[in-house]
Formats: sequence, structure tokens, C-alpha cells
Amino acid sequence: MTDGFWKVVTVVCLGALLFVIYSISTGKNFLETVIPGGGVVETAGLTIQKLERESQLATTRAYVQAVVRQKDEQVYGNAEVVRIVPATIHYAVNLAEIDRAKMEYDEMTQTLWVPLPDVRILSIDPDLEKAELIKSLDILRTESGIGNQLEQATEKMVRPTLERMGKTPEIVKVAKDQAVASVRQLLESSLEATGKRVHVKPYFKTEGKKGPADE
Repeated sequence: MTDGFWKVVTVVCLGALLFVIYSISTGKNFLETVIPGGGVVETAGLTIQKLERESQLATTRAYVQAVVRQKDEQVYGNAEVVRIVPATIHYAVNLAEIDRAKMEYDEMTQTLWVPLPDVRILSIDPDLEKAELIKSLDILRTESGIGNQLEQATEKMVRPTLERMGKTPEIVKVAKDQAVASVRQLLESSLEATGKRVHVKPYFKTEGKKGPADE
């Protein structure tokens, strides 16, 4: 062995020792030092991966009332049935569709950006037992005839009406806001448990990132 070789070994050992001292004094691990933000993204990714067992993250519920009506007008009399049905619409974000490879961490601002898929309607639960039924039948339009037919028709119309209501921009916005809040709280709590104080900024891929002025 030459003197030059041992000098190289000595330098490497001293460098490793200094690195360990630096890591202990700053609280940074190897991944965070070599790849800035790597520990944050890795922790967030593992958290999402664990939650994928549930496949979906329920975000919010919307309470609505569907109003459907059927009319039958004839020269010998008119008939109308109105059905008012309360319902709960459940929304969810599919965690399995979060692209963990596209999560970005800005070490300077300690901000983690998480791209989310759009919220989806998870289920629609109409409460037909609490539904209100209003019938308006002329003398010649009997309950057993056209009245029952119109009643059955309104019941079939309820679900399509609720599905349309569940896609209205106002209700979807509430679901999206709650999804963002849920994911933010979930990941910030997970990261804080590992000693990392990070600002998590979930955003929908279809809308792009939003700055503080947009929120």
C-alpha cells in the first residue's frame, strides 16, 4: 500500500465522520441531505400507500331534496303528482389514483404539493320513507288509475334527478374543498409525527397548482 492510498482512506473517513456529526447536529438524515425533500416525499408517499388499502377517502356529504313531477292533461280532466325526496350524496377521492411520483417538495418554503384526482360520487342514498307525495287529481282521474301510474313514474325519476344535482358546480366545490382539507390534515399530521413540519398543498390535477392568492 502506498502513502497516497492511505491518505485517501484517511480523508474519506474524516469526511464520513464530519457527515455524521453534521447529521446529528442538524437533525437531518442521509436522504434529506443528499436528496433535499426526499424524506418528506417518501413519508407522504408511504402514508398514502398505507391508506390505499381503503381504496378511497370519503370527503364530504351533501344533503339535498329532489323534486320530481309528472303531469297528465286530458280534455276530461288533469292529474299531477309531485314527489319531494330528501337524500344524502357521498363523495370520495380515490387514493390509489394519487400519482406519488409527481408529488413535489419545495425545501425553501417547506411546502409539499400533492396532485389529487377529481372527487367522485361514492353513493346516493334517497330516503323514500321520508319522501313527501303531493297528488292533484280531477274528479275523473282516479287514484287507482292514472294517480298510481304517475306516482310510480316519479319514483323512477328520483335517482337520475339526484345524480344531476350531485354534479352541480356548487355542491362539487364543497366536496373538493373538503377533500383538500382532509388530505392536508392527514399528511401534515403524519409528517409532524416524524418531526417534519411541512405545509401540504393538495391540488386537483384538472385545475393545477394554486397560490395563496387563489385559495
